[in-house]
Amino acid sequence: MSSPPALLAGNREQPFQRSFCDKHNRETSPSHTLPARAHARSNSNAQCEGATVDSKPRCRRPLQQRRQLPKPRVEGSDTGPRLMQPTANASSCTQEHSEPTTLTSTFHSLTHTRPICRSPITETQPAHVSWLWNEVMSYASDTRSSRGRKNGKTASTTSRSGILVDTPSASEAGTRARKEAAAKVSDADFANTVLKPCGIEIDQQDVNKNLRIHFRREHLPTDAGGRLKDYQKEYPLENVWLEPDMERIRTQYRSMGLYGSNEAEYSAYALRDIFVDEPLQPWLPEERGDEMWLPVRLLQFVQKPPDDKWLAPPLLTPSQKRYAWDIRPDCAYYVSLQAFQSGFRPNVRSHVAVRQKRAFCSYLTIEFKKADDDTIITARHQVATASAIALYNRYLLKLNAIAAVNGDKNKLEQEKREWHDSDKHQMRHYGITFTGSTWDLWCTVPKTLETWTGCIMSKIYSGDCSIHPGPARLVGIVNDIHYWGLHVHGRSCKNDIADKVHADADADTDDITFFEEDRLGS
Repeated sequence: MSSPPALLAGNREQPFQRSFCDKHNRETSPSHTLPARAHARSNSNAQCEGATVDSKPRCRRPLQQRRQLPKPRVEGSDTGPRLMQPTANASSCTQEHSEPTTLTSTFHSLTHTRPICRSPITETQPAHVSWLWNEVMSYASDTRSSRGRKNGKTASTTSRSGILVDTPSASEAGTRARKEAAAKVSDADFANTVLKPCGIEIDQQDVNKNLRIHFRREHLPTDAGGRLKDYQKEYPLENVWLEPDMERIRTQYRSMGLYGSNEAEYSAYALRDIFVDEPLQPWLPEERGDEMWLPVRLLQFVQKPPDDKWLAPPLLTPSQKRYAWDIRPDCAYYVSLQAFQSGFRPNVRSHVAVRQKRAFCSYLTIEFKKADDDTIITARHQVATASAIALYNRYLLKLNAIAAVNGDKNKLEQEKREWHDSDKHQMRHYGITFTGSTWDLWCTVPKTLETWTGCIMSKIYSGDCSIHPGPARLVGIVNDIHYWGLHVHGRSCKNDIADKVHADADADTDDITFFEEDRLGS
């Protein structure tokens, strides 16, 4: 019995089919064949000749006909198959479920139609690929959630697409809310939400105070020039003391107002001619073998609690907003460490906060802003914040010194330390807000002495440097504040540190001394 022509033709092309078509014959239904072209191939063996079982097929059909073969189609899809590089799991699963090739299936496909051959790449399984993708994404989501373990675990939910999505936990949401509720000095409610809960009040008085009574300088000359000579005689500084050259300062401020100078230009001039600094001479005291009382100017120095010797004022009532007390004043004046003997200077940081290895216990803060209502309020908040935290730490130094003296068992009852009126004169911090050519002088004092109940920042004087009396008043006030900062504030801080050291019976007191005139000067 002779073989059918289609079968003979199929036998001659058997290697070609095994290489490309066996798997497709098993998986493709007859509806996806090409009857017309398969019938033409079965009736004409002359188109493909010389094909043997052990040799590669040689197709002699015209190249144009071969190029016109339609692309293979997949059941249930209007477009061609999406070919992907098979994964190891997908290939193994496909091979396990594939059926062995039989002669019946091969003969059945040959007797009907011959499918178009395609690449032998294993088809992908969408369900298996989706499972693998979810597994990979689960590791990524775990890594993201691990970052929130400090504040709380992050919950993972699966969306409709099967991708894991991280949702913040309650602790993370609370942390985010607290960060959003952080207060800033530019907030309109800063005084009510930050200052008031700490017991800090701002008293905006409209009447200028008597500065002679305020600074307790009744024994000094009334005119600024006469007081300047006394200041220079007691503390021979090079740059800080200002000559009463009012006309030069007034002309400069009038010119800046006429030309519309900005905040930076106003502050640059003030730092050059009004709020000046002493030259840095770190080795001079050691070479001369004595101490010096010097003011130290620091510009935009960052002061951020908590620190052992730099603490923020405590909350007296609950606060609605969080504030970090991270301040950076435009300008601030401190007392130089050169007030102490050289052998004790490294130990000062054990009692108070030391800045840049050369300054301690600030006494004056200056803020510059442009002349508008919003920035004026912001400058006021900045000075109140800096003054309150500086005054609170000065208060703690005095409180610890009194406790150390009273805790000394060798002290008699009449030698016990108490708060005096002179202590109230020491517990101060001054601030100046500059807005354009106008300035306001503020003084911050504690409400009570025995217990900290907050503080009050009061405006005690105002002026304008573009008007004739303004520069003279400002120059005299700056000189008075520097004198108070060295003669009263600086000496009292040094004495409080000395009291703490001498209260310890085992302390080394060779490098820390204080004199009776220091106490009298307080």
